[in-house]
Amino acid sequence: MPWKLLAALGGLLPSNTLLARSYPPDRLVSLNYTTYTGTTLSNGVDQFIGMRYAAAPLGDLRWKAPEPPTPQATVQKADKFGNFCLGTGEEMSQGGSEDCLFANLWRPSNASEKSKLPVWVFIQGGGFNSNYSPNYNGSEVVERSGHNIIHINFNWRVGLYGFLAGRNVEAHGNLNAGLLDQLRLLQWVQENISKFGGDPNHVIVHGSSAGAGSVALHLLNPKNAGLFAGAIMESTFMPTQPHKTELEWQYNRLVESVGCANQTAELQMRCLRGKTTEELQQSNRPSPFPGQPSMQSPLWYWTPCIDGNLIPDVPLNMYQRGQFIKIPMIVGNNENEGAYFAANASNAEEVTTFMHSNYPRLAEGELRQMIRYYPRPNPVALHAAWFPSAEQAYGESTLTCPAMHILDAAEKFKGNHGQEGQPSPSLWSYHMNIYDEDYVSRGLGCPHGYEEGIIFGPNSANNPGRYQSPASLYTYNAPLVPVIMNYWISFVRTLSPNTYRHPSAPEWQSWAEKKSGAKLLVRLNELHMEAVPKAQRERCAFWNRMDRSLLA
Repeated sequence: MPWKLLAALGGLLPSNTLLARSYPPDRLVSLNYTTYTGTTLSNGVDQFIGMRYAAAPLGDLRWKAPEPPTPQATVQKADKFGNFCLGTGEEMSQGGSEDCLFANLWRPSNASEKSKLPVWVFIQGGGFNSNYSPNYNGSEVVERSGHNIIHINFNWRVGLYGFLAGRNVEAHGNLNAGLLDQLRLLQWVQENISKFGGDPNHVIVHGSSAGAGSVALHLLNPKNAGLFAGAIMESTFMPTQPHKTELEWQYNRLVESVGCANQTAELQMRCLRGKTTEELQQSNRPSPFPGQPSMQSPLWYWTPCIDGNLIPDVPLNMYQRGQFIKIPMIVGNNENEGAYFAANASNAEEVTTFMHSNYPRLAEGELRQMIRYYPRPNPVALHAAWFPSAEQAYGESTLTCPAMHILDAAEKFKGNHGQEGQPSPSLWSYHMNIYDEDYVSRGLGCPHGYEEGIIFGPNSANNPGRYQSPASLYTYNAPLVPVIMNYWISFVRTLSPNTYRHPSAPEWQSWAEKKSGAKLLVRLNELHMEAVPKAQRERCAFWNRMDRSLLA
């Protein structure tokens, strides 16, 4: 029987009412490369924004692992957000930059080196091709926690600058530079967080979309085991992940387009590193995968590659074999994950063309079979007849089913050695299906990314032209905000969403509570546990039956 939501609206203070004052001199934080001073907000939160966690990845540092920041003898003011990283297809005028490796941190004003507070690190999404939600204001979650946590977010290289691959890149630089940025930030936390009052042994890594996909990838490498104690994956994004040897065409297209071809490998890389950002950005645009008869460009042109190091093998195959770090996790999805991305298809052929342009290894027979699992459904507003089919097929193949695959693997394998064990109580899942009149009227339902304004509070977004919190979070859906925030904050503090849940919130049961998987349904006045529908299980089984390399 649905639980009737009775949550209050308390604790939602607009961020523009948090007045900054000069940061006291005795609150300076000295790191091993500089000293930072921030500001103290009127809600009892210290704010350090725009801190360098790595050197600017410019010139000879392009497509290389991030290096430590250049030491600075003078005190650095951490009172302005740093640049976000330049994305695929973006104009320079939109404000992105290659000089973008900045971190932001919020802590309780009374924190000291003895505090040992839990640390919440957020990896933003953007399809590995943009920083879609840079520079969130994290003060609201710190305040909501009762001043019992530290929150960190940061920018990392994306698109051409983060995921150029090929033999020459590997020989004269590093593959998957964007993932290396994330690891550098997590290492920065280990080195420095105690000076802000945090506990390096209690770090929760949290990602949304490509950020969640990144978390899933970092869990594959046992070397990362000491970097985090728990994980949250919202809408785990698993697009094409080809092997590094399969991306020479992408590298060759780039060197041809910017005039760096017809020279030795070393000189090609030197030429690429000598180009201006403006010159490179003209070629930082998607184009069709090789052999695409439709000539449709994929949604996500630059993505992580299987490099044998950071990503040893096809990720979901590794999960199936139990080759991942076992830690407490929250993993979930929104109802309409594909709504922002799907082709506005008028017929079944347009659905298969769209899916093939993003997953070029899918054969004709597999695409025909896919349509049997995703027939023409009921129409939605402002879209063609087969749009819902394309939306569901893409959303489930790329986001929802990979998340369920990870949940099933985490339930199957327990302990540190990949052994099968009893159902673990440290695994939770959710299904956000929030009714929002504005989104439903546009045929979007509860789309990808909707939850971020709930998790961090609706005032957290600071991204003109990028992510903005839904307006309903300030009105009729506002009662959901403190309830869901408390679940996430509780997990950050105790590795369980239930310890400090909202007084009116139900217990969030573990994934194993229902045979098909138990999820917390999140919807106004309908916050309760539900089982994964049989039909969705069958559709995900269709994707999982394939050799996962078909989706790589």
